[in-house]
Amino acid sequence: MLFYLDPLTPTFSVFEQLNNELLYFLEHAVPVSNFTRNNLSAGAIGEACWNNAKRAKGKEKLTKDKFQELHCELQKLTQADRQQLFETARDNQNLQGLFEAPNHQLLTFLTLGCFTALKELSSHLYCSTKSLQPVIDACGSVTINAHFENFKRVNGEVCRACGLERIAPFRADTPIEKQWRADYDHLLCKSKYPIYAVHPNNLFPICQTCNQDAKKAEDMFFCHSKKRPRVAFYPFTESAQDYVKLALKNDRDPEVCIQLSWLTDDALIQEKLKTWDDVYQIKKLVEGRFISLANIIEDELKAVSLDDLQANIVREVSSPPSAATLKRKPEAFWLHKLYSYLVSIDLAPIWEQCHFIEEEHGEPGAEFILRG
Repeated sequence: MLFYLDPLTPTFSVFEQLNNELLYFLEHAVPVSNFTRNNLSAGAIGEACWNNAKRAKGKEKLTKDKFQELHCELQKLTQADRQQLFETARDNQNLQGLFEAPNHQLLTFLTLGCFTALKELSSHLYCSTKSLQPVIDACGSVTINAHFENFKRVNGEVCRACGLERIAPFRADTPIEKQWRADYDHLLCKSKYPIYAVHPNNLFPICQTCNQDAKKAEDMFFCHSKKRPRVAFYPFTESAQDYVKLALKNDRDPEVCIQLSWLTDDALIQEKLKTWDDVYQIKKLVEGRFISLANIIEDELKAVSLDDLQANIVREVSSPPSAATLKRKPEAFWLHKLYSYLVSIDLAPIWEQCHFIEEEHGEPGAEFILRG
C-alpha cells in the first residue's frame, strides 16, 4: 500500500459475522456427523444461512447448499485433517501476524475437492450471502454501501494502494444506497486463501485500476511467475510512502521522462516494495501517468518563463499537501514528490526542451478549443 489504512477504519459487521459463522461451521464439522441445522450457529446469522437454500426445482445452489457441499467433502477427510483445517483458520485470524510470517501453503493439505468446495462457499458468502436482508438486519442494518461511505470518511477518497485515482466518483443528490462504490479488494485473494474471503481485515476498497486491472488474483505471499515466496506490507501498520522517490531519466532525449525508484537500503522493505510494485504495477502506473514533464509544467505548474517555473516549484515544495488533501486529491502525493526533486536540479535544460516540444507540436490544443 502507498498509504496506511487509518487505525480507526471501521470494520463491516456483516463480514465479521459471516467470518465467525464460517469458523463455527468448520469447528462443528470436525466430528463425524450428518449435515444438520446444528452445523450452523443458533443465532440470526446461522438461521439466515440455513434458510437461504435452493428451492425444490431451483437450479442455483445457495448458502445452505454450499455449506452442505463443503460438509460432504470434509467428511471424506480424516478427522485429523478436519481438525487441522479448523485450527488453521482459527489460529491465523491475526492477519498482521500472518504478514509478519507469510505462509502461502496454509491449505495445501486439503484434497482438491475439499479446497474447491471451501472456495465456492467462501466466494458465495462474499458475493451473495452478505447482501441477504436477514444478515444485514442482524448486523445493525449497515449495508456495504453504508460501510463504504464510512470507510471514505476515515480514509478519504484517494486509492490507498496507488494514490493516483479516486476509489469511486460521488454523485450529488443521490442516496447512499444508490451511490457507485468501489469493489472491495481481497488483500489475500479468495481463490487462494478462501478462509479469508469474508475476514473483515482482509477486505477494503481500492480503485478499479488497482483491483481489476492490476492485482486481480495476484498472491501477496507467492510470486507464481518466478515460483518463489515473497513478503508484503500489512496496510494497517506499514506503507510505502516514506520509501519512494521520483527523478528524471532519459534527460538527453527530446522529451525527458520520470522514473520511480526506492529510497531505502533495508533489504526487507525493498522486498515489500517489490511486491507492492509487482502486484499493483505501481512503477508502470506512476511513470505512465507522468510520462510527459512538458504536460505537467503546462497543466499543473502553468509556468510562462524559466523564472516563473522555478518560483512555482519552490512555492509547491514549501507548501506540501496536508493529510486531508492527500485523502481528497488524486496524484497530490506524487506531484509533491516530483516537485521536491525538481527544486534541487537545474531547470534550464528542461525548460528549453519543453519549448522545443511546444514548437514541434504547434499551437496548444486548449487554445484552439477555447477559441472554437
